[in-house]
Order: sequence, then C-alpha cells, then structure tokens
Amino acid sequence: MIRTVAAGSLADVAASGTTIGTVVRWDDDRGAAVIEAPEVPGGCWADRSVVVHSTVGAGALRAGQVVEFEWTEPGDGGLPFRALRVTPREDLQATLGG
Repeated sequence: MIRTVAAGSLADVAASGTTIGTVVRWDDDRGAAVIEAPEVPGGCWADRSVVVHSTVGAGALRAGQVVEFEWTEPGDGGLPFRALRVTPREDLQATLGG
C-alpha cells in the first residue's frame, strides 16, 4: 500500500498493480469472478467485461483457473480490490498428473 503524509497523519492512497492469481469462484448470473492472490488480500472482483481472452465462452472464467490480472482499489462486489484487466494464462494451468 502506498502511503502519504497529510497534515501530520498517514492517509491511504489507492494502490494498483499486476499479478498472477487463481479464480476461486465464478458466478454465471452476475458474470463475475473472485480472484485470489497474495497481493490482493481479501480478494479481487472481476467483471466479465474485463476478461481479455477466454477459452470458455464470452468472458467466462472457471474456478481453479490461473489468470494474470491488473488490479486497483477501491474494490467492487463487496471485495477490497477490483480487476481492470484479466488474461487467462493457459501456459500456467494445472494439469492432471503434472
């Protein structure tokens, strides 16, 4: 978290970044996912509209899928962070026996 001193106190400034994470939940009805990664404690909301490419339909993701995502604060969907861009990383997907 980036912090700045203002009038003798510390005030939070919105943070952002890019990282690799895992989709922990996909909600078809809302067209959104929850992504977890160490850089986004508490989870990151990802709307279908920010998914760059998907092998599973029009912007749909699946639980367990590895993604690269750009995140920011404030969050959305009741989570502290929200995704600005999500790209599935097929090269990093887990495979059976591997």
